[in-house]
Amino acid sequence: MMDKPPAWHLFERIRLADQHNNQPHKKNHPLLQQQGLSNKPSITLNASQLTEADIINAIQSLKEIGGEIHLSEGSCVLTQTLYLPSGITLSGVQGDRTNLIFKDIDYGICIQGTVADPVIDVSLKNIRLFHEGTHKFCASVFVSHAQRLQIEHITISSPRGNGFLLADGVYQSTFLNCHVKCAGLVGFMLVRDVRETLMKDCSAEYCLQSGVFLTDLQLPNHIDPLDFEAQLHHTDHIVGNFAPFSVNDPSPYRTDMLNCVFRHNRKMGITTDGVGYLSVKNCIIAHNDCEGITIDNGAWGCSITACHIYNNGWRGHQQTIELGIDFVNEMGLMADGSSKAKLPGISIDNAAFTRIENNHIECNWGDGVKMVRAAYASSITHNLIENNNRGVNDRFHYFGVLIGVAARQHPEQDDFASCNNQVIENDILGSHFAGVHLMLGVTGNIIKQNHITGATYTAIEDHVLSGNMIQPMLHT
Repeated sequence: MMDKPPAWHLFERIRLADQHNNQPHKKNHPLLQQQGLSNKPSITLNASQLTEADIINAIQSLKEIGGEIHLSEGSCVLTQTLYLPSGITLSGVQGDRTNLIFKDIDYGICIQGTVADPVIDVSLKNIRLFHEGTHKFCASVFVSHAQRLQIEHITISSPRGNGFLLADGVYQSTFLNCHVKCAGLVGFMLVRDVRETLMKDCSAEYCLQSGVFLTDLQLPNHIDPLDFEAQLHHTDHIVGNFAPFSVNDPSPYRTDMLNCVFRHNRKMGITTDGVGYLSVKNCIIAHNDCEGITIDNGAWGCSITACHIYNNGWRGHQQTIELGIDFVNEMGLMADGSSKAKLPGISIDNAAFTRIENNHIECNWGDGVKMVRAAYASSITHNLIENNNRGVNDRFHYFGVLIGVAARQHPEQDDFASCNNQVIENDILGSHFAGVHLMLGVTGNIIKQNHITGATYTAIEDHVLSGNMIQPMLHT
């Protein structure tokens, strides 16, 4: 039973994005350029040469030809940004034995080209970064207009802002064994036109915002692309930092996260704000104070597969002003100081064609999977969904899967009832108020062949009574 799709500008966005992002490369495209030297020149800096001046001089000497710079074991304090040009490899000694300490500068390492002349083939390996100074929007590693990056075994400890920040024209970046801990803002932030990014064996933990944030953050003509403070403040009055999406907004596209860990962050494990084709596979997403992962605000074609998603959504570390922005401040607090309005392991809001398959989703505080509003054609199949009603209180109770509708938070946001979703062959166990909950107005949804046990009220709570296909449960 499938309803006619809504008249929704997300469909036009999908068409335009796929058309724009899947063009054949021209013969002179930077991605097809090759380095002229098969044997790159190499510079090794010993312990006595591990100084700011020697590192900058080595980079400058290889600026035109590319090459490798090997840093010895030890620590170096820097008060200037390191700008890495095309063809440079900057590597240290494996095992966090080469430390670069950046003090009181906005960006530690900068890989920045232009639209006409992007930086190509930069590698960064085996370095531990510290980024000290007053808290503000900044980044330990900033990348813009760059292609074919290889970032390996980089640890960023307690950066004053973001760990890694990629924005505008960044294509084919690979992050292997990269770790950000205790970031003042976000561990990994991808902004606008960032395509074909692979994160493997990476982690972001104890960040003051989210572990990962992928966003199509709108860029008005009067704001400079590098003025991120202004960009963020531009949307403060709308819905937090989430402006309603436009069909023409560039967005992170084809991002793959494999074997990663996102834990103990003060907001979400992974936040998406209008992304295309995000794949999260075999990851641990746990102990985040807000949602484990959000698929939101104009996202499409995202998949979450074989992940363990647990103990998210307690909502005990948000400030009063943040609860007000989320429209839940008036709902009160629990005895432990956390909000009564708990959050789910996975949240879907204004998104289409989401795939949630073969995951273990358990012990989250406010629903296992929640389709807040305008969730279209999602598929939730073959998951183990257990005990996601930890936050039950006198105002709220929670479900294994909720298919919902909610009033829009901004006049330009879509708020049609979630429709044409499938919840099939899941094991939904434990003390949910209901295993599956269908709110009044949702339609075209298929609920079948689920094994539901232990619900405190009923296995399937259906407020619609018609317009959805609900088949009997599997019984043991």
